[in-house]
Amino acid sequence: MTCRWHTRRWLGSGLVFGMLVMATLAAPPRVEADATFKCGIVSINDVQHEWCKRLAARVEKATNGSLKGQVYPAAQLGPTPRLIEGVQFGTIEIIMTPPDFLIGLDPRFMAMTAPYLFESLDHAHRVLNDKEYLDRFLALPEAKGMIGLSMVVYGPSGFAMRTPVHTPDDLKGKKIRMNATPFERNMLAAAGATGVAMGINEALTAIQQGIVDGVQSAPHILTAFKFYDSAKYYAHTGHFTVTCMGLANKKWFESLPPNVQKALRDEARAVQPELIEVSRQMEVNAVAAWKENTKDGWMELTPAEKNAFRSRFEGVDAKVIQENPAAKEMIEFVRRKARELK
Repeated sequence: MTCRWHTRRWLGSGLVFGMLVMATLAAPPRVEADATFKCGIVSINDVQHEWCKRLAARVEKATNGSLKGQVYPAAQLGPTPRLIEGVQFGTIEIIMTPPDFLIGLDPRFMAMTAPYLFESLDHAHRVLNDKEYLDRFLALPEAKGMIGLSMVVYGPSGFAMRTPVHTPDDLKGKKIRMNATPFERNMLAAAGATGVAMGINEALTAIQQGIVDGVQSAPHILTAFKFYDSAKYYAHTGHFTVTCMGLANKKWFESLPPNVQKALRDEARAVQPELIEVSRQMEVNAVAAWKENTKDGWMELTPAEKNAFRSRFEGVDAKVIQENPAAKEMIEFVRRKARELK
């Protein structure tokens, strides 16, 4: 009788223990103490903003609420240089920015601004969601105190100017805001223009004050900040595709339990495919808004006019590589991936 009672008690305890083990294995990962991360961007109501919001929601769900995100758009945490410093040194956990702004840390980041690398948003999307590309490009920031989390397509570039633009010669003698890379600088130089590196927030004031004559970027970020009030004419050249990179502070990331690190990495990549449709729709909305607010300011170039830009800009690779030999391998790798996935 006693033996049977002990046997039943042991079996019951074992069943409860087994159920607890199964429940633990099935439960989402949990941080030792509930944690919150800041996700900072300089833009608002665009692809970067959407990435932060969706990543925060995904991670909170995947970790059963243990890791939560707070989104800070419109440079609330500072302009681009401050965001990069913040995520590098740990005052900000996560940011998203074009990799162009990281070339001061590593010249290989410039590869994504190579002219006519992608033929369309869908083409860019295929490359940015290729595992070989992601594993290699997202590894670049680790030596600089950051973890590469994600890459997303932002949109095709063009020129918002105070005067009409139909050909590269219309840019001659102009000062044009750009991000930062030698590719951008050399493309503008090929048109006789001068590139001025600055963040998008500073650019609007710079145009209003006559410091620059225009700005180079994708239409939806310019529409969000109403650049059309100061730089009415937008030439839709598409000479390179703006991409954005999600970055996390390395020490903060490594302080998370391994399963939570994995959840954050996995969700950051998993959100990428959702955002191509966001990019497409935002471009459509931006074009409509620009036309509505300027009447004649949206400049849809003819095939011949587009080819003139292509002929002028396409040959800068050799010059950029000669001046920046450390970036040669990455530039050639990204070009190869773009050809393979066309």
